[in-house]
Amino acid sequence: MKTAGELRSGFTTGSAMTAAAVAAYLDLRDRVAILLPGGGTLDIPIARRWPDGAAVVKDGGDDPDVTSGCEVAVTLCPFDGPETEADHVEPCGGGTLVVRGAAGVGRVTRPGLALPVGKSSINAGPRRMLAENMAHAGFGRREGERLLLSVSVTGGEEIARKTLNPSLGIEGGISILGHSGIVRPFSNAAYARTIVLQLRSIAANGGRMAALTTGNRTTGAVRRDYPELVPEGIVPIADFIRIAVRAAAAAKLETLVVGCMAGKLFKYACGLWNTHAHRNRLMLSQLRDFGIGLDGLPLEEMETMGELASRLTPERYREILDAVYERARQVLQEWAGDTRIVLALYDSEGRRLR
Repeated sequence: MKTAGELRSGFTTGSAMTAAAVAAYLDLRDRVAILLPGGGTLDIPIARRWPDGAAVVKDGGDDPDVTSGCEVAVTLCPFDGPETEADHVEPCGGGTLVVRGAAGVGRVTRPGLALPVGKSSINAGPRRMLAENMAHAGFGRREGERLLLSVSVTGGEEIARKTLNPSLGIEGGISILGHSGIVRPFSNAAYARTIVLQLRSIAANGGRMAALTTGNRTTGAVRRDYPELVPEGIVPIADFIRIAVRAAAAAKLETLVVGCMAGKLFKYACGLWNTHAHRNRLMLSQLRDFGIGLDGLPLEEMETMGELASRLTPERYREILDAVYERARQVLQEWAGDTRIVLALYDSEGRRLR
């Protein structure tokens, strides 16, 4: 039971898919406890069952999530092929899961995203969680067994119109997402205050260095690259970059590591105080304002740095990334005053680029 003022957590579409799959496989009709990527379990109610499938109603908790309330349904059947271009093939113990997006699940139509063009928009994190839980449920104990898992989302195509999927080139439905499996909501004001208090606390306890991260992947990468940081010295900031940098400066921290990926880097270079995707979308045409020559490229039609990378040679993209990096570092340093900024840039797999 939550206390007054506390926001209720929920679960991701990836968790909903996983719970429905395990329920269908084990013939569970009430609730499923799934294993989470970061450890621990999550108990999820089953909304419907039928002979070869199950459905879960996605619950985003108190987060303002447009996918809350949608039904994520999974059907399972033995499979001997062939796979389609859109399918994902996941090893699972000694068996194989063929994961297929059905009605209401989007498909990637433009390059530059974490998934190749043509694939169902079911991200790698949820697929790993799915495979781990299906193996835990017993699938794959017999060598060579194969199972087709089709996932659909009721009303997914309509819901997707309220997301960034259409502008990203994901058509036909929503994406199955969720790196951690859990949706942790926040109010903007409360979350910003929490960031400020965390940074003050680090300084008050004798800390001279802290790190800001934008999500689970950058948090893990910074923890790996800066082992000298205590766990409470790494502060997840979501989109609140300027508030966090100014708070670190006010706390008189000596060094501030800022871990990010290319999309956030570009927004930092543009001087955006808040990097929320709906509030401040990427406008790659601003690269020209940085003095970067990109004649002939339709920047106005591009929505991600990944799509830009797909139009350039790796060498040319790296030159642009380096220029954006330097501009972003200058912006952050101006905000930070006497606190030294160390900007750590990562790719989508957590590899250090700068």
